Amino acid sequence: MDHHQVFVYDSQPGIIEHPTSVEHGEEKREKTMGRCCIVSIAFSLIISVLLSVLLSVFLFGSAEPNELAMCGNCHCIVSSSATESNACPTEKPKTEYSAATIEALRHQRPLNPYELKCDPYDNESCQLNPPQDDTVDLGESAVCGLVYQAPLNGDSELASGIFDIGTVKNAEGEIQQQDQLLCPDAPQEYLMVSYPNEEAALSDGAIITHLGSCGACSTTQDLAAYLTTSDLTTASKECIKRSILNQDEGIKCLENDIGFTNACANIWLYNGENTGQKCTLPCAAAEIQNYAHNGPSPECPLNGCLACAEEQSGPIFRRFAGRTRQRSGLLTTIARPCEDTAMIDHEYACPSQAKGEYNNDGGSIFALAAATSSF
Repeated sequence: MDHHQVFVYDSQPGIIEHPTSVEHGEEKREKTMGRCCIVSIAFSLIISVLLSVLLSVFLFGSAEPNELAMCGNCHCIVSSSATESNACPTEKPKTEYSAATIEALRHQRPLNPYELKCDPYDNESCQLNPPQDDTVDLGESAVCGLVYQAPLNGDSELASGIFDIGTVKNAEGEIQQQDQLLCPDAPQEYLMVSYPNEEAALSDGAIITHLGSCGACSTTQDLAAYLTTSDLTTASKECIKRSILNQDEGIKCLENDIGFTNACANIWLYNGENTGQKCTLPCAAAEIQNYAHNGPSPECPLNGCLACAEEQSGPIFRRFAGRTRQRSGLLTTIARPCEDTAMIDHEYACPSQAKGEYNNDGGSIFALAAATSSF
């Protein structure tokens, strides 16, 4: 009598497998799945540990301010095409301003301040209020000018120029409170106006405060913050860290600890957050290795983090902030090309003249619309 062998048919038509072959295949699949699970869990643990280390370094790493940058023996990066006669500019931007000057700038008031209520890195339709539409396209030669306005009847609360500049040391080294009469009867309120070039600004009686069109950081209060803190990269990074858990805390830090206006604090925060998202790896590496901002001379290239930030965040930041340290002619802890460094003296805490007068309710006798004219 013939013995009939039993076959099991697989779900796929036309394929017949022996029972022992099926069992062997199931065991093989189970082992493979087990190995995959182990590898997946191990990978997740490695990523978690790595992220924890990076977050720990970012949140609790040292944040000592850096010295003003040098590229070799020069305060800026000399172009490779420069000759020996014009290698490093003999004149460099002014780096020191008196406490009285900075405090006077801090207390001056713009009559047309900007507001920023959206994140321009996430929202393409985001605009400052008032909008910059007709001023940001003025070209590379554009400048932001301050047009000071004289108060009617001289009864503005800022007209006297008397400000508390805090505690100072006298000749004997004693700390005392000081009130300084900075500029009696000098105008202290101004319009921020974007001009196509320096000549147009000067002919209009404006004081040039930075290159490029005006924006969220063009106020003299923000200028005072720039003048007070030379290493804004490190200082702002500390505020960005606070915003990780609470964005409002980051804004408070930028406003209270550094001294920015609200609009300027917002663009600095959004800039930092965007850089953190787009440049995580190079910035983590720079943080862990404590990289210098610039590489060796004569090229003095930006480190990976700053180069990434320049590419991913720089254009939008310049458009909305208006004022940058480089555009304002301020030396910083980051070396920049000599040809891109502005030469601007900010000794205008006590402007000697004003264009027109304004009412105490903020209404200028000259139309405020001039502040956003494309000229």
